Amino acid sequence: MKFFHLIILILGSFLCSSFSMPAQAADLALEQIIDSVQAEYERTSDIYASFSQVSKLRSLPTPKKSQGIVYFKKPGKMRWEYTNPDQQLLVSNGKTMWFYVAEDAQVIIQNADDAYGSRTPVTFLAGMGKLQNDFHMKLLSAASDAEYSLELLPKQPQPELAKLILTVDAVTFRVIHTAVYDPYGNITDVYLDNITTEMNPPDELFNFEIPEGVDVIRQN
Repeated sequence: MKFFHLIILILGSFLCSSFSMPAQAADLALEQIIDSVQAEYERTSDIYASFSQVSKLRSLPTPKKSQGIVYFKKPGKMRWEYTNPDQQLLVSNGKTMWFYVAEDAQVIIQNADDAYGSRTPVTFLAGMGKLQNDFHMKLLSAASDAEYSLELLPKQPQPELAKLILTVDAVTFRVIHTAVYDPYGNITDVYLDNITTEMNPPDELFNFEIPEGVDVIRQN
């Protein structure tokens, strides 16, 4: 399980709140698009969404598909519940991260700072940075008049990230799709739906109580 991939995906999911813009938003320049998304993120404290994920791994002959729901709450709290095809849970309270697979009766525990990395999109998620500070950004050819595609390349080399593509609704400025490219040729796509913000989920949702009889693996 590569924690870094999921952290990157949070960037897409947490930027999905609605942002009211005129219909001519498709004519905006890259800087205006980035500023609009950034401004809305800074006003958003939490988000809920359902997601579908497609992982195209070089080691597998066919893509691996999964579905679930995700919660995110500032600062640094998240909860990914994978419900199909396997039940998995990734939870972080901002300090500790737990990855639990019920079928394996195993939980992996990691320090959240170690999982996030030092100069990654988590600085943006935590309200400590701006996208332009950590990424070279480019506006790609739009898939349609209703969408923007943004390419983000890390300014500093990242061991698990070569490139990130965000697909943004041209009117609402919701990030509706993210694609993570790693240095090994693997691609992880996440599509977001049923997005709701400002639900104020309880902090208890972002903690994990280890079940009895489960193997515990601690990673540094």
